[in-house]
Amino acid sequence: MNLQPRKETIVGQKEFMRNAQGMQVKTGGATLLATDFTTGEYVKAGTAVYKDDATGLYRRWLVDGATPTPDTAKGAGLTMNDVKIVEGQNPVVGVLAAGHPVESKCTGVNTAFKTATKGRIVFDI
Repeated sequence: MNLQPRKETIVGQKEFMRNAQGMQVKTGGATLLATDFTTGEYVKAGTAVYKDDATGLYRRWLVDGATPTPDTAKGAGLTMNDVKIVEGQNPVVGVLAAGHPVESKCTGVNTAFKTATKGRIVFDI
């Protein structure tokens, strides 16, 4: 466990939500699997993720060889804020569990993701 806190200021985060009606966020946030991303990369707010049962960490929705199905994608949601990937650290990020995002402003959303989040995350308003 890494107990060395790191604070970074990220400026310019783009809004990906259509409105705040019915918005629910996962309590306690989610720890992203840093190896699914490139070191130094900023994971944008609105990136599709899901919880991997084997590790308990949240993975990027579309990763080579690890794309889940709606049946295996527990905890699927969208990241709520931008976060920088630092080598050797798995960042914690808020995850949208329910709400009304704008699909064109999200990353990694496909038909399988929409099926996995059906009834919670609504894109077609």
